[in-house]
Amino acid sequence: MLCIATSAFAQKLDADYYVYPLRDVAGYYSANFGEMRPNHFHSGTDFKTDGVEGKSVVAVADGYVSRVLYSPSGYGLALYVAHPNGTISVYGHLSRFRKDIAEFVFAERHRQQRSRIDVECKPDQFIVKQGEEIAKSGNTGSSMGPHLHFEIRDAGTHKTFNIIAQGVIKPKDKISPYIMKLHYFEVDSVRGVPVHSEPTTYAIYKSADNTYRTKQTTPIKVGRKGYFVVECSDRKDDCANTYGVYNLKAEVDSTRYFEYRNDGFTFDLSRYCNAVSWYPQQRKSRNEVMRMARLQGCPESFYPVMTNNGLIRTAAAEQRTIKITATDDCGNSSTLSFEVVGKPDAECFKPTLSPDAIIAEYNHDFAHKIDDRVSVIIPRGALYESIALNLQPASIEPKSESVKILSPAYTIHNGDTPLHKSIGVVFTQKVAEELQPYTTMASVDSSGNVYHAGGKYRHNRLAGRTTSFGTFCLVADTTPPVVTPQFESGADCRSKSRIALRLVDNFSGIASYNVWIDDKWVAVDYSRSRVWIDLRAEGITGGKKHSIKVVVKDSCGNKTVWEGNFIR
Repeated sequence: MLCIATSAFAQKLDADYYVYPLRDVAGYYSANFGEMRPNHFHSGTDFKTDGVEGKSVVAVADGYVSRVLYSPSGYGLALYVAHPNGTISVYGHLSRFRKDIAEFVFAERHRQQRSRIDVECKPDQFIVKQGEEIAKSGNTGSSMGPHLHFEIRDAGTHKTFNIIAQGVIKPKDKISPYIMKLHYFEVDSVRGVPVHSEPTTYAIYKSADNTYRTKQTTPIKVGRKGYFVVECSDRKDDCANTYGVYNLKAEVDSTRYFEYRNDGFTFDLSRYCNAVSWYPQQRKSRNEVMRMARLQGCPESFYPVMTNNGLIRTAAAEQRTIKITATDDCGNSSTLSFEVVGKPDAECFKPTLSPDAIIAEYNHDFAHKIDDRVSVIIPRGALYESIALNLQPASIEPKSESVKILSPAYTIHNGDTPLHKSIGVVFTQKVAEELQPYTTMASVDSSGNVYHAGGKYRHNRLAGRTTSFGTFCLVADTTPPVVTPQFESGADCRSKSRIALRLVDNFSGIASYNVWIDDKWVAVDYSRSRVWIDLRAEGITGGKKHSIKVVVKDSCGNKTVWEGNFIR
């Protein structure tokens, strides 16, 4: 079946409507739109800020600040600016806001007594003009180095746009994508379950400018029905970074049968990167590992052209020509061409499933008890395709010096199979009363080490949720967080504008933190296990002794209270 997608993803922006969002930078990029990230497509473009913080961030068009985010994770300090043309520009990982916005945020944090805030603003509250400085660039939130994360979204749907492909931003780029590897899978269905063969991998070499070949000179042997996976990446002029590939096309005997293109997406589609890619390889690769076939539960939105779900049917001894074209967001293209030939029937993949295989269908709810202790619930739409599940007690023995192991481990399929949304895991087990408030679910790695996976214990049951298959057990975390001030209690801090404390937890992670100075709640900034208090902003002065109280809880409810004093 031929599918031609005509979705709104091709909606065009007026490139002349916007200006560059940064001043005084070299104009390079660390990541482009739509790159494969763990469990999501990258929703924006990352602008380099020359390795430093504090670059001037400007409004790309007239408008008003519609939303302000102040968070220790995600986008960190972020501004959302609404524009008259129906788009919103997003600026993430900032170090500080424009003065009037910063004063509003400071007041709002104290009003809510929350260090993390997410506030919608009124249209007349913070008016901005095109090219006006609205913030300084930074490294806040889930950022691995100074840069600006920038997006343009549709105001109504919050669909993100590929601003480089649409010409809003024009990087220096004359480099075509690189094609590194080719993989082939045979596939067939048994009892409604697609069964994929082990991949056959083919080395690639560059034969001429932008032209690639397989190192194997004879035709690639293929089965009756199969598909290809291609590993590729992109570069831009004068940068060592790797980037995602915007567009991938494939032809068989000069007829287009497959095309992937990412012009934009709404956030409910972002996790479908797990189906667009070959997930087991993608999760450990810096390249784009693109599956040139559509899984059962993957929407058609990313595929302008799709014939027979990308599967190539080849008869015995039939020869066919395959051509793959990879194109980046600046229009540079590379091609890979090769011949295939159908294998004899005796050499083709013949899948089987055990008669007692446990089948979970992608479009139906599923529930199964492994034994009297553990149940698994998989909602419809959590799987990208129907699968035969591996559900059994694990051979791994969980171990930990920091938490108490309460149950054996259970294998819930395997981590190489992605999930689109969370599934339920229910442990039914009696736990000592004193441990019940601290009981949680843990994932178990191949060496038996345990990691917090969440869930609450009530009435002899722990109901947890996980967005990854794996191995799980019950544990109790009774160790409270450790608070270590980065100053001596009673220290003279009159020369300091801020003080810091280090927060460390042994297992479940820091869930909440609050600080009071002289019995007054103060705002704190939290990043990478440290909190800072801006003494100047909080008005802590007078050259006298001030009391400080810190209350920290972990995700299992363990609490630590630290109290001290300082002079300022």
